[in-house]
Amino acid sequence: MERRAFFKLAGLSATAFAAGGMLGACSSVEHISNTLVPSADSDGASQVSTVVAQPPVSFSNSVDVLVVGSGVSGLSAAMAPAEAGYKVMVVDKLSLLGGESYDADGIMHVAGSKLQKKAGFAQSAEDAWPARKKELSAAGVGNLDFAKSLYLAAPRWVDRLSDSYGAQFADPSTYGKEGVNDAVMLPKNGLGDMQSVMVPLRDGLSSKGAAFQTGYRAVAFILDESAVVCGMRFFVEESGSVIDVRAGVVVVATGGFASSQPLVSAHAPALLRVGCFTYASMGEGQELCRRAGGQLSGMDGTLPLTSDLPQVSAWGMFAPTLIVDAQGRRFAREDDVNAPANACFSQDRGYWWTVFDKRISDGSQSRSAAQMTSKYAKRLVGPCDDAAELAAAIGVPADVLQATMERFDKLVSAGKDDDFGRTVNLKSLQAPYYAIKQLPVRYRTRGGVLTDENGRLTGTSGVSIRNVYCCGSVAANGGEGLASNGAFGMLVGEAVVSALEAAR
Repeated sequence: MERRAFFKLAGLSATAFAAGGMLGACSSVEHISNTLVPSADSDGASQVSTVVAQPPVSFSNSVDVLVVGSGVSGLSAAMAPAEAGYKVMVVDKLSLLGGESYDADGIMHVAGSKLQKKAGFAQSAEDAWPARKKELSAAGVGNLDFAKSLYLAAPRWVDRLSDSYGAQFADPSTYGKEGVNDAVMLPKNGLGDMQSVMVPLRDGLSSKGAAFQTGYRAVAFILDESAVVCGMRFFVEESGSVIDVRAGVVVVATGGFASSQPLVSAHAPALLRVGCFTYASMGEGQELCRRAGGQLSGMDGTLPLTSDLPQVSAWGMFAPTLIVDAQGRRFAREDDVNAPANACFSQDRGYWWTVFDKRISDGSQSRSAAQMTSKYAKRLVGPCDDAAELAAAIGVPADVLQATMERFDKLVSAGKDDDFGRTVNLKSLQAPYYAIKQLPVRYRTRGGVLTDENGRLTGTSGVSIRNVYCCGSVAANGGEGLASNGAFGMLVGEAVVSALEAAR
C-alpha cells in the first residue's frame, strides 16, 4: 500500500492546470515547498511551487523508464532501455506520436554511416567535423565539444535505426557525390518524408514492448519521501483527469520553446512578432525542470529562422535556385536553409521568392516539388519564358530582375559566388522559370535545461538531480537538427540503461 502523504509534486504551477481547465473547479490553493529548489534565490526571495488543490498521488502505472515527448529524440532515447528489456512508456501531449519531428524537412547532418559508405562517400564523421564545426560556430553554437560528440554519434544512430528498426533512408548517391551533400542524409522519399524514419522506429519500439500514450500533458514531477523524483503527473486532455505514473527514470524530451510567445518575449524579444512554423514547442519541459530545481542556460542565444515552407528553403541544396526579394534583388545564399529567412528578417525585406526551373521536379526532390507546388499553388507563379515575364508575375521591376539574373550568371561562369558564398548547385537557371513566395518564421530554439555529459538534469547547486534526464531541443546543448537530436536521445538512452544496471 502506497503511503500517499509522503509523495509531493515538484515543478507544478497554477497555470499548468489553468490551461487544462481545472483551475476554476478548485476552491483553494496550497503551497508545497519544492525540496529540489534552494529555499532562497540570490535576492533572498522564497522559491516555492504553487500547486492548485491537487488530488493525492495515486499511481496508475509503473515503468522503469518514462519518456516524455515522442519526437526523434524521445523515441531514440527509448531504444536502449527497450532493447535491454526494461519496461518503457513514451507519452506525448499531442494526439499523434512523432511530435514536430514528423513534420520536419528531413535533412540530417551525418557523415560516415554505412549507407553513405555504400554510396561511395569515404569521409568519416571525424573527417567531416571541421566543416560542420565551422557551420555551427557561425550559427552561434557555444558548446562545440558537446556538439562534436553528437556529430560523431550520428552515423551510429543512423546505422542503428536502419539495421535494428528498418528505418528507410534515401540512397545518398541520388542527391550527392563526393564533396557535394556527402555529409547529408534524407529519408527514403527525400525532403518532408520523416514518416519513413519515424514510423518504423515507433513500430520497432512497440515490438520490443514499449507502451505509448497520447494526449498526456506532463504537469509535475512526483517526489518520494526522500525528495527523489519517482514519477510524473499528467493532465489527460480528453478526460480532464490527472494520471500519475511511477518511473525509475524520467527522460524529458519535450522540444524547444519557439511556439511560446511568453518565452520568446523573455529570451528573444526581437523575434516576438515573427510568425512560427511550429505549434507545440511551448517550452513546458524547460519550465517543469526549472521549477523542479534544474538550471536553464543559453536561452538568450541566437534563434535561427527558416522559411514558412521549410522544404522549399532546402531546394537550393539539391537543384539550381535563385532567391530574390520584393524588389527583385538577390540577398542571401540559396544552399543554406536558414540564410534567406535570417537575412529577410534582419534586413526588413518582408518576404522573398525562390526562383527555380524544371530541374527540381525532374531531380532527386521531385516528390517535394510536387507536394509544395500543389499544396501552395496560390503562391506559385510560372511557367515564365523569360526574365521580363517572371518579373511581371512576381511584381518586381523587370530591369532589376534582369540585372540580378545576369549578375548571378557571371558568378556561375566564374565558378565562385563572391556575393554570398553559395557553393552547392551554383548553376544558372534555364527557362521556363517558376517562383514560389515565402516568409521568415521561427521554428527551433537554442538553449534550455542544463545537463551533464550523460544528459542528467543539473540542479541549481550544480549537482545532477537523480532519476531525471533530458535530451534534444529541451536541453541547453541540443536542438541542432534531426540527427543531432536523435543521437542525443540515443546516448541518453544508453546512459539510462547503464544507470539502471548499476543500481541493480
